[in-house]
Amino acid sequence: MSSLDQSISSERGTVSGLVPNTHGSAGIPAGSVLKSRLVIAPHSDDASIVTNTGLISPFEEAGKCSDALHDENDQSLLDTNSLQANDDGRVATEDEVRDLLHVVDRIPTRLWVACLAGILERFVWYGATTPLQNYLQHAPGGEVPGALGLGQAAASNIVNALTIGSYITPVPAAVIADSWLGRYKTMLYAAIIESIGATVLFATSFPIAIRDGAALGGVVTACVLLAVGSGAFKTTVVPFIADQYDQAGFQIRTRKTGEKVVSSRELTITYIYNVFFWAVNIAGFFADSTPLLEKYVGFWLAYLVPCCCMWLALIPILLGRNYFVRTSPSSNIMPEVVTALRHGIAGGFRMDAAKPDAQLEQHGRQVSWSDSFIEDIKRSLLTCRVLLLFPIHWLCYNQTFNNLISQAGQMVTYGIPNDMMKIAGAISGIIVAPIIQQGLYPFLTRKGVSFSPVARMTVGFFVLTLSMIYTTMVQKLIYQAGPCYDAPLTCPAAHDRTVPNQISVFLQIPIYVGGALAEVFCLTTGTEYAYNNAPEGMKTLVQAIWLAMAGIGSLLAVAFTPLTKDPSLVTMYAILSGLLGGATVLLWVLFRHVDKVKVESE
Repeated sequence: MSSLDQSISSERGTVSGLVPNTHGSAGIPAGSVLKSRLVIAPHSDDASIVTNTGLISPFEEAGKCSDALHDENDQSLLDTNSLQANDDGRVATEDEVRDLLHVVDRIPTRLWVACLAGILERFVWYGATTPLQNYLQHAPGGEVPGALGLGQAAASNIVNALTIGSYITPVPAAVIADSWLGRYKTMLYAAIIESIGATVLFATSFPIAIRDGAALGGVVTACVLLAVGSGAFKTTVVPFIADQYDQAGFQIRTRKTGEKVVSSRELTITYIYNVFFWAVNIAGFFADSTPLLEKYVGFWLAYLVPCCCMWLALIPILLGRNYFVRTSPSSNIMPEVVTALRHGIAGGFRMDAAKPDAQLEQHGRQVSWSDSFIEDIKRSLLTCRVLLLFPIHWLCYNQTFNNLISQAGQMVTYGIPNDMMKIAGAISGIIVAPIIQQGLYPFLTRKGVSFSPVARMTVGFFVLTLSMIYTTMVQKLIYQAGPCYDAPLTCPAAHDRTVPNQISVFLQIPIYVGGALAEVFCLTTGTEYAYNNAPEGMKTLVQAIWLAMAGIGSLLAVAFTPLTKDPSLVTMYAILSGLLGGATVLLWVLFRHVDKVKVESE
């Protein structure tokens, strides 16, 4: 038994010897009660004194005992409170972890400051990319705002290229962050690069710049800078946020009611990321309003807002530099990782074959790493293996950034900009995320129902599959409506692209509701899973691989380019629905055991 346990046991032994007083307080020592019943008269030869003493002393002694009882009661209450105070924050025992309720821990202010920077950056990304499809696809002067008139296929390819760049950049950025600059500096420099990109996009979107031919070069340059800046920023800010919560393991917390609970790091990280992505949805709600500026004023004003906000995002990053938890970069481990992987592949695709003892015994070579380093690689590979099906998820989810915007342009929008319909997803996220975080998850925890990360991700895949099936049905309805049927906006009855097919754009709302649910169950959980299951020295790298899944999804979208035109869109959405449905089944069948293994190991 540790000295701390002995101390607590000793204190508990003292408390167990207390007897309740008349008010029911466990605060009067049993010995004090016995002594209060004895009245001893002092020895004296004077009978009168003896008599008076015999009459008066019981009242005097009773008063003294009463005072003593109150003093001892107060002291015992102080001791009890002190015990509870000392108990708060200590490491929980195995029995306490098993029996007590698990709750979210207290969160430091510096973490929310880091979240603020991340939220502002996401506002910039959504604000800059939401009008981009119209900016590239349509020519000026039509019902749908436009600038360059490149057509839907070319515009979708450029948007996909931007997305690919922003999700491939995290891999080299992660190596730089973990082995050279550290997460904080990488995040700072990335924010500056993204700010410059947003400024270039704004400066070249003025009508005079569009007329003079500067817009195309400006948008290409801006896309490169935005892809590099955003990719490097988001791969570092996500683990950087979690770094600000530095409590490890289970700890005892005492509520105001006196109830003892156990603070869980995993629940806390889940809560942090849910709040972060919920706030990102709020930012997305306001960012998705930039199409109003695009439609009624011009693209220059729509791009001015995110430009200003990106420069503002630098403020919390700089102000918090002396308060943030800033992990020091380690040496560049990538060469060792690559070499170890090569040895593992040569050993029959077994990473244990790359361990020092195995290398020395089988090949007579000394290696620079340890067994724990190989275990870290194995843990990272397992985490990445679970994430391998996410490119199909991203392929479907990213339709909201291009093809669904074009779909809305084929429908009756009642004066609402077609690229503003994405706001339905932000509103849905704002509503459903707190319900799931504050309602569903605590309810399942109280009932003892395990809703593991893989189970949550599977639910998200299933919901998005239903959303894609519904998207297919909506596109079919568009082709069945006049005046242009399966050639929306291109027939003579469209009057120079001003009359869409007569079907309400509000039919798209369930698509975005499904996307919001999928985001909570899949994207938030995937981010949490990538952070929690990655070794300490590889967290940024694993986070970058997680983000790279979205880039691969965008690469897959390029393969669908021949189908991103009328009347082939129904076929495209049907294929996407089938692919995602198959991925949902595979995710559950292949990886449902991963959570069980983790629970057993814990």
